[in-house]
Amino acid sequence: MSIIGTIYEDVTTDVLGHIGSWQWLVTFISATLMVPSMLNQYEDMFLLEPPREIECDVSASSSVFNTSLCTYSVLNGTKVYKCTTWHVKFLWMIWFKKSWLIFCDHKIKLLSTTIICRLGLVFGCIIFGLIADSFGRKLAISIDVVAELGFRLILTFCDSESWFLLLIFLRSLFASANIYIKFFAACEIASSSWRTLLNAVVSIPRMLSAVCLVPLANVAPNSETFNFIACIFSASLLILLRWTPESPQWLLYNRGIPKAEKTILRAAKINGIELCSDFKIRPVNHRAYQCLDENWSCVSILTTHNVRILTLTVLVFWIFYFFLWSSLYIRVHNEQQYYGLLKTFCFMVILGFINWSLSKNLKIKMLLTMNLAVIGAASTALVFINLLKFNIPVTNIISPFALAASIIVHALILNITPRLFAINIRATLFGCCYSCGHLGSMICYLIVIFRTVDKVILVIVEAGLAVLLIVLCCVLPDVDGRELPDVMEDMDYFSELTKPLRWASQKTSSPSREEIEMRVYSFGSAKHNPSTRSDSNDRLPAKRIGFVLIGSFFQRLRNSILCQDSNT
Repeated sequence: MSIIGTIYEDVTTDVLGHIGSWQWLVTFISATLMVPSMLNQYEDMFLLEPPREIECDVSASSSVFNTSLCTYSVLNGTKVYKCTTWHVKFLWMIWFKKSWLIFCDHKIKLLSTTIICRLGLVFGCIIFGLIADSFGRKLAISIDVVAELGFRLILTFCDSESWFLLLIFLRSLFASANIYIKFFAACEIASSSWRTLLNAVVSIPRMLSAVCLVPLANVAPNSETFNFIACIFSASLLILLRWTPESPQWLLYNRGIPKAEKTILRAAKINGIELCSDFKIRPVNHRAYQCLDENWSCVSILTTHNVRILTLTVLVFWIFYFFLWSSLYIRVHNEQQYYGLLKTFCFMVILGFINWSLSKNLKIKMLLTMNLAVIGAASTALVFINLLKFNIPVTNIISPFALAASIIVHALILNITPRLFAINIRATLFGCCYSCGHLGSMICYLIVIFRTVDKVILVIVEAGLAVLLIVLCCVLPDVDGRELPDVMEDMDYFSELTKPLRWASQKTSSPSREEIEMRVYSFGSAKHNPSTRSDSNDRLPAKRIGFVLIGSFFQRLRNSILCQDSNT
């Protein structure tokens, strides 16, 4: 008996089922590997509080009148001296000496550290995307975990400003995979009916990072203690690499068919599914082999209209969203420093429950649009409150509410973005999206910190960006209930053709003639003529996506109005 891939699922789902113990195991491992993204305090270091349990080391011969973290004054004089050595209480019990402390430099140093960290993420996200697409998702994750462990340990005891900044850049560069690569591990093993839920589970650490990163870093007395705790956690993640599988889909589309068969065989045992020893996976027809030989690069994909429009739209969306998010985050942290976290978390739980309830009847894209509308409405309300100079407590509620809505938006775009791109360029383009997002955050930081625009103007810009993001949502296709695209032609969701690259799995090595014919001819589009073969060269032209559809909608509306006028 052969198990034939259906029109709407891939071979992993056909063999292992829609959900099982193996899928949940991969999901929870991926979520755990995402936790280090919660511990990168350098992303927003300029928002951190001064460290505690650090003492200025003053010589015993000096009669100190007053001392602080960064300065001290002598008893018999009025001159203030800058502190040059410190004693740091490491892990709440061990004291060691340091000759440089970043918090005693100019405040711009903290912002520059943040920018250096973000620049490392900009380059690292793209580099690890290329690594994941070329050499596998597991290799990128393994490099990330080892780099996180090593650089955290060195940063804990680093006592040089130049080396400190270099190590932060290198740590961000080599530990960028923990931001997004884990999504593919869950996304590419999940069936279309469970992909949204499993992606939501994996994104939980990233969502908590967006809310708790700065407060969590402030809980530790100093960055050395926080770094070492994060280092110990990263060391424990080395154990999980043993159970982190390579994506079967990536193996199939990179001709690693024997390894994909072994991975699915092991997964079948975990799920309690019995397969014989000669279990095989083969492309469904000769057209699949042609698709395997396709060679695409990030430049060549832009020659296709639909792929170009979709890619540019998503990149611009991430830039605007991260700018909007960073502005809201700075405002909430600066204005509600002590109780804004609890409010934001409560609003996030409430909005998350509302979106989960609505997801049963609405598409993800509609939920994304609704939450963006909430952000725009909240920003507009803040504009009117500031213009009318109302001093009311509601302003301390609107900002955390808008921030919670933007976190939900982050969760939704993390769910949508990897499901838009073909597998051979999925990690690269997703890494480019995150790189563009960090660029948007850096631009926002420079504008807000140096106060280049008025506060009211900045809120107006936020409302305008929310409107632009809603407009960009019109270009994004629906991803609910759809397969992940495997080749470039699959990225055209508006075509009436089904996936050209199919895989058939069989339990025996000698299928019957009827099974072979079914495997070859059963993968045509459901909307096509049944007599049309899936490997036919007569392919329907793809329908153009983008704002062309909006223009055609208004054209049809205009024509219908003119027709009604002529009839009357």
